[in-house]
Amino acid sequence: MSRREQTSWWRRWRGRNESTEDPAWAALDDEAFLDAIYLKYLGRSTDPTGRDFYLRRLQSPQARRHVMRTLQNSEEGRAYQEQQQRVAVLNALEQQEQQFPPIPSIGITPAAEQPRLAILGTCLMEGLLRTALAAHWPVRHYLMDSGPHDPVPPLPVGEQDAVLVQLTLRSLLSLVTDGGDGDLFHLRPDLDWNLLRESTRRPLSAMVERVLAGLPEGIPVFFLSFLEPAPQINGILGRNRQKSLYALIRDLNDALEEQLASHHHAFYLELNDLRLHYGDSTAYDGHVSHFTHGGLLSSRQGDLIHLGILDKVRAALRILQGERPVKLIITDLDNTLWKGVLAEADEIIPLEVTEGWPLGYAEALLACKARGLLLAICSKNDAASTRENFVRVWGRRLRLEDFCSVQIGWEPKPAGIARILAETNILPEHVLFIDDNPLEIAEVSHAYPAMRTLSGDPERWRYTLLYAAETQVAEVSEESARRTELIQAKKAREEAAGSQDRDAWLASLQLALRMEVMADAAHPRYARALELLNKTNQFNTTGQRWSGAEMQDWLASGGALLAASAEDRFAPHGLIALALLRNNAIEQVVLSCRIFGLGIETALLAAAVRQIQAAGHPAYLGYYTSTGRNDACRDFWSKHGCTWDAEAQVWRGDVVPVSPAWIHLNGSKSDGLHHASAQK
Repeated sequence: MSRREQTSWWRRWRGRNESTEDPAWAALDDEAFLDAIYLKYLGRSTDPTGRDFYLRRLQSPQARRHVMRTLQNSEEGRAYQEQQQRVAVLNALEQQEQQFPPIPSIGITPAAEQPRLAILGTCLMEGLLRTALAAHWPVRHYLMDSGPHDPVPPLPVGEQDAVLVQLTLRSLLSLVTDGGDGDLFHLRPDLDWNLLRESTRRPLSAMVERVLAGLPEGIPVFFLSFLEPAPQINGILGRNRQKSLYALIRDLNDALEEQLASHHHAFYLELNDLRLHYGDSTAYDGHVSHFTHGGLLSSRQGDLIHLGILDKVRAALRILQGERPVKLIITDLDNTLWKGVLAEADEIIPLEVTEGWPLGYAEALLACKARGLLLAICSKNDAASTRENFVRVWGRRLRLEDFCSVQIGWEPKPAGIARILAETNILPEHVLFIDDNPLEIAEVSHAYPAMRTLSGDPERWRYTLLYAAETQVAEVSEESARRTELIQAKKAREEAAGSQDRDAWLASLQLALRMEVMADAAHPRYARALELLNKTNQFNTTGQRWSGAEMQDWLASGGALLAASAEDRFAPHGLIALALLRNNAIEQVVLSCRIFGLGIETALLAAAVRQIQAAGHPAYLGYYTSTGRNDACRDFWSKHGCTWDAEAQVWRGDVVPVSPAWIHLNGSKSDGLHHASAQK
């Protein structure tokens, strides 16, 4: 819909609401009539002053028509009608957006309440603000320019869930160009592009740090990317990608993303992909105005881009909060990871069965693996020939070793999935099963109602896996990147256990723990600790999830994270267990599911109790809350000699547990702890 078409639509829409009296109103008395037209034209009830004013003027039908026109054409009336028009447009757009949303979802219904959002930026953010308000987001806009002396607006603490920042490109460029020319400098023939690139990065970095320093600590802050200008200002045959305005703004976005990566609560939010998604020519006013104006047209595509920005913020918060993430993807093979049924093919030509959507699907699977998700195969096939065909079809592009578990046979798929779940210790609600066959999907869904599934058009699978919030993480920790290797090491441990008695097996593991205390968010392993807290379900004594702000407040109140990192002869496992200590209480204990049954929880508790007693507390408190998913630690406190205080609803203990003899504490001081609060 062009701007002209939208204006015409708006006139037709208003035409339906011209001041023609509803025949039903003729029978109303003046007070009831006034109530009706206030509701229609202002969207609210009458106020005492307005009621008295207009009742004095309602003496005839002609007077009624005049009052109707007065209300409709008032400033409040025009604003209300425009808001109603925008809501109608957004409702239509949201219905269309479901056909190909910029942020797909995997079996998650968005929350009814939208996040509370503070927007920092110039008047260029007014369009986004209007769209957000029309979509019923609780949003406040705080005016802020990006000059070195422009103040960062003080935000009320605790009244927003996230902050969205728009830095002003024109202000930035005016700081580093001759005479403050932030608009047309790029057409000067003597411009030194390399010098400009370096000199522009410095004030950008200063802006970012100044904004972050002025905002409440811990709250997620999203910086919108700069809108990148059309790359053909130098013409069809000109050099547009180097030593050009396009290259300069691209470089600024690269610098912004790189800088924000060093802040655990600040994130780069791409805007240019949304422009491409919806069609740049009808959304970006850089085609008709100047690039530094940086606005989105009030068009159909512009509104969709605004909605896309809001969807990104909502999805990013879900990622940060760890809301029902997918941890394991189980895929079928025939007509899923390749085209056709290979066992029935007379000749297998790898290019023919993988080209197109299977290659994109495989790419998405490997991208998810790089994020720390586990991959597994569950297929009804002959195991030996199917493994051979897999290697023949994919070669070294996609390998069986990329999958933590491969279940190929003729039994029902729920049975194969049961073995995968046992090997990975992952709950069904964190699993995504992908199969082209709706009957297989139905059977698996019946066996595992909480498991999410994906079927239908395979050409959409790549898009869904890459962009859904459920398959994304804020940061890929060292442990996440090696998760497949660690699960394979777990399987190797269990296989070794079958060949010897338990004591000999435990001693053969050469299991070593490294304990350290984190006192603040500056610790280099803090992000991994927060990830472990928010992703652990089965051995999690309270099930509590923590936002960055909540955890920083807790640490500031005297809390400390006691972290255990493990390694054995099969693999280094990284940070796998945490105890949250404050005063004489152990408020929460979590242990990674891939390291169950080795006594690590006992060694961690022993270190925690020694830490508490060293601080002058002879006895300690322990907390447990049943979540329906954490039965693995239901007996944790009683197993270690604690007694239940029913009145206080807490476990009490005063004895240091005996740490298992097969666990070696290394890299530690005399008390078994390594204290660290690293500087940034």
